[in-house]
Amino acid sequence: MVTPRRIDFQHQALQSIPLDDTSPPPETSIAWKLWSACDDLAQQALASDYIQGIKTGELDPNRYGHYTLQDAVYCHHAQDDCRTLAARATATGDASIAAFAKARYDSFVSYNRETFEAWHIADPKAVAPGDAAQAYIDFEHRTASESPPIHGLIAMIPCDQLWAWLATSLHDAATPTNLYRRWITDNADWHGAYRLDNFIDGWFAEHPESSDWDQALLVYRSAMTCEVNFFRSACGQALVAMPSR
Repeated sequence: MVTPRRIDFQHQALQSIPLDDTSPPPETSIAWKLWSACDDLAQQALASDYIQGIKTGELDPNRYGHYTLQDAVYCHHAQDDCRTLAARATATGDASIAAFAKARYDSFVSYNRETFEAWHIADPKAVAPGDAAQAYIDFEHRTASESPPIHGLIAMIPCDQLWAWLATSLHDAATPTNLYRRWITDNADWHGAYRLDNFIDGWFAEHPESSDWDQALLVYRSAMTCEVNFFRSACGQALVAMPSR
């Protein structure tokens, strides 16, 4: 029930990176400014039929299965992009970003194997991505292949941050009779998002010459929009437009 796109902070590749800071980043930090600038998208995700169905416990399990399988297709495509990001970060001498990408790649490989085996799908390519999944796949591919490697990490924040915020917002709905109680309780954990936030803020403090607010916000809003559309697509809602460049 926890998003498979979260980073495994226990991964061996991350043990040499200082990631112990699980405190909320200050409101003046880059990561928190990015989150605050996308409040409109967070509200759209919360209002989606999918999340409201989780809140009431009345989400059609078939819709939940549709989302899960499409997410697995996305993860299958994204694992190669993580490998690309790791290689590009290594080439530019940024071992910490390369380590993040390596950890995410390994988690995707493990998750994909387990998920497709559980669904008895021998070839993931047999599952066609829907419009929302394809847009997310395309966005991740462009970011990993063309953007500065730090933007690959920025694109990871919305997943951890949004799911934690949504689950926290649904706290009162986690009743014993709610079919999706575990989705709410398992995802109401901000520590991973805060670790990533604080790492990225620290990275920009060390590399102020690489700070490009407009581009960072475009990457962040694009990832948030993909998250919103993934939720909307699961229940047949119209997709919202991706941010313009």
